[in-house]
Amino acid sequence: MSRGDWKDTDKAMAEFKTHLTVSSFVSSASATLVFAAGLASPQEVMLYFVMGVVGGLLPDIDSDASLTVRLLFTFIATVLSFLIMFRQEAGNSALELYLIWLGSFFVMNYLFFSLFTRITVHRGIIHSVPAAGLFGLLTLLILYHCFNFSLAVVWMAGAFVAGGFLLHLALDELVSLNLAGKAARRSAGTAFKFGSPRDIKSTAAMYLVLVLLAMAAPDHGPFFRTFLDPARYESLDLVPRHAWFQDQIQRYVLKWRTRD
Repeated sequence: MSRGDWKDTDKAMAEFKTHLTVSSFVSSASATLVFAAGLASPQEVMLYFVMGVVGGLLPDIDSDASLTVRLLFTFIATVLSFLIMFRQEAGNSALELYLIWLGSFFVMNYLFFSLFTRITVHRGIIHSVPAAGLFGLLTLLILYHCFNFSLAVVWMAGAFVAGGFLLHLALDELVSLNLAGKAARRSAGTAFKFGSPRDIKSTAAMYLVLVLLAMAAPDHGPFFRTFLDPARYESLDLVPRHAWFQDQIQRYVLKWRTRD
């Protein structure tokens, strides 16, 4: 490996770490807010967090040599393979279940990955705002039709994917603008975009698929009624009204007094 290759790898690792860190912090804060409002169970909170992190890494899946691509495809293939295995009828042997998992993993992580990298270009139409909506809708359709999550949950999960995706685009654009005072990078304007003027066919195809997915999406009413009703957040305290961690301190004090 040449020095240039090492530099490219270090750059990819730095970008990956940055996007992973930022998407993790923002997703955890958003999921915590939903949980604190009493609008999600612990299991749903974990789902939203994972979807936000995945969304924060998704825009770089169009980079054939990106570490993000390899890790993300492996992670998604692993999770989906387990979900496919869990949906099998009872009575299968352990070996049969493992072969189902292994076959699903191979198809998604190798065949689909190979096809995807051939038809995409880095910083192309996949790295755009409409792609955020596309992946968000695709996520909610898969969770709803394949894994039977409720309408409110799948729409929130899709929103976390789309939100994480947009966060990635915004972060890339801020980096390319070089806010430290230096000249903007050549990549400025290629991250947070609504289409590719040089590739009208791909742009048109993206919006066509986006419209079709929107038409196929399930009812969004439960999502808006559950999560976007201001009345549901009236009792939510963003900061403590009295002493910090008062409940936790009282609980531990009571526990120690009971022991004594």
